[in-house]
Amino acid sequence: MKLYYLYAVFLIVYCILHSVLADYKVIGKIYHLWWYRFFYVFLSTVLLIPLFGIYFKLPKEEFFYPPLPYRLFLYLVGAIGLFVGYIASKSYDNDSFLGLKQIKQYFKNREKYHYESTNLITDKGILSIVRHPYYLAGILILWGRPLYVKDFITNIIFTLYFILGAINEERKLINVFGDTYKEYKKNVPMLFPKVKIKK
Repeated sequence: MKLYYLYAVFLIVYCILHSVLADYKVIGKIYHLWWYRFFYVFLSTVLLIPLFGIYFKLPKEEFFYPPLPYRLFLYLVGAIGLFVGYIASKSYDNDSFLGLKQIKQYFKNREKYHYESTNLITDKGILSIVRHPYYLAGILILWGRPLYVKDFITNIIFTLYFILGAINEERKLINVFGDTYKEYKKNVPMLFPKVKIKK
């Protein structure tokens, strides 16, 4: 039980640190430097290693393992999540998202810019259906499977993080794009597509 608590604490600390390092108001001028986005992505990836270490040490205690027909449905949900993630990757400038474009541009032309300024608001593709398709994909993948206790803990914490992360990210996007993003918010839901029922 203590290992579960330790794992949950590590997850929460990771999520808080991940959010703080992505907040330009907290980080200040460093946030806008050409190397920071890549550093942020790299550090976020490295910090997952100890989390995985703890995760794999935790026992495989079943929390939710339904009969086969329901498991197949869960796997379908997970597969949809993977598909959403793939489609979402086509709607973003992934080099910029990873910080690679900023580094290339700096060494090529000595231009300095941060991640948000390299992305224009678009209502094309999956971004015309949801504002945060990567978060939606993550939630579907997390919950689209049978669960051990350790998975349930992971899912609860990361789902809350995705929701809070989306809210925090939109605060930054409004600061960058102003009324354009506010109008986009009015027309496109945050995480889950609107279901239109024809009368």
